Amino acid sequence: MRRTLVGFIAALALGSVSPAAFAADMVPEPAPVSSWTGFYLGAGGGVGWADFDFDHKRCVLDGDVCSDSVDENWHDSGNENSNGDIIGTVQGGFDYEIVPSFVFGVYADWTFGDGISIDRNHNHDDWTGFHDHFDAEVKDMVDVLGRVGFAPTPNLLVFALGGWTWADVDSNFRVRDDSDWHNNNDDNLNANGFTVGGGVEWKFTENLSIRGEYRFTDLEDFNNNHRFTWDGCQCDFRDRNDVNVDVQRVLFTLNWRFGGFGATTAAAY
Repeated sequence: MRRTLVGFIAALALGSVSPAAFAADMVPEPAPVSSWTGFYLGAGGGVGWADFDFDHKRCVLDGDVCSDSVDENWHDSGNENSNGDIIGTVQGGFDYEIVPSFVFGVYADWTFGDGISIDRNHNHDDWTGFHDHFDAEVKDMVDVLGRVGFAPTPNLLVFALGGWTWADVDSNFRVRDDSDWHNNNDDNLNANGFTVGGGVEWKFTENLSIRGEYRFTDLEDFNNNHRFTWDGCQCDFRDRNDVNVDVQRVLFTLNWRFGGFGATTAAAY
């Protein structure tokens, strides 16, 4: 009788445990989530435009300094905006997801194309009757940037960016009267300045993502200065052109993310 009772109790215990164990076996393990951590390479393009602020001064020279004997009021300033110019870009970088949803990264890129350019013409209402032409072009731009972002979903990243930019700038300044050109000065320089912006990136596969971002770059001032002689008065003139350039870009890139440093985690969102 005692054996029968013990066997009956054991059977009940096994019957109550087995369904629970079976149910536990049916719960799937957390699926690995593709992290933002890892290296990537990308390429794409977009549009760029620039705002050029000018300050132009001209004087008659007495030796190497402006003459005090001439009414020196040849000064004009202005602003010119370029049209949207098509540009291309290639980039590479590394992101690190420190905790689920928060990402830090660094990257560098090269923006290229026919250039973001303006042409400015100005007629002077003075006794010389000079006509000025100034054109400038911002060509290759190299950016080194950092970004910080938040991922509201595993595949979508919203980020802010900031860093430094180097740009290749060509400028040309020409002066003529009604009969001939008197000054044609080409100049090339490397300008640099800070860049800020933001964007979004979406991973549509584990290794491919598409990114859209806006950048504002404030390049350092540059100048195009020259002196020339005019036969109309046998005078030497000096022109000084100080220029400030702000460049804006909207870029779209396709990125191949090849991981590294624990690019796949089991963190659940």
